[in-house]
Amino acid sequence: MASRTSRQKVERLDTSRERTPGWLRSLMILQRGSDVITLILGIVTLTIYSWTVYTQQQWTQEYRKLGTLQRNERDLTTTNEIIKDQLAQQAERPATGLVTPTTANTLLLSPAPQRPFQESPNQTPDQETLAKTPLGY
Repeated sequence: MASRTSRQKVERLDTSRERTPGWLRSLMILQRGSDVITLILGIVTLTIYSWTVYTQQQWTQEYRKLGTLQRNERDLTTTNEIIKDQLAQQAERPATGLVTPTTANTLLLSPAPQRPFQESPNQTPDQETLAKTPLGY
């Protein structure tokens, strides 16, 4: 049996002689094209999805910051009004020495006399100075 297998010759099939039909070739090209398009659409879909998730996370963080800033603004406004009220209460006490403003204790200042406008000396350099000045280092 061993001698029988060694005597057999294996022939190589010549596939170049056989032509695939045009309709089959067009279907194979269509399949490759659709594979590429599917891959590109998958990548685009994942990119858009990840961008959407990222922007939603960023929006959530910024919205939280906005809420914190609004809360701080309310606290500062409240604190400012409390300080104003305390200052007003202190000003009403007679021991502070503050006087209620009236026309008798108002100071009127007269405006200073108007001075003529003086132009500054001409700051444009003359041609001789420009010729001596280096243009660069």
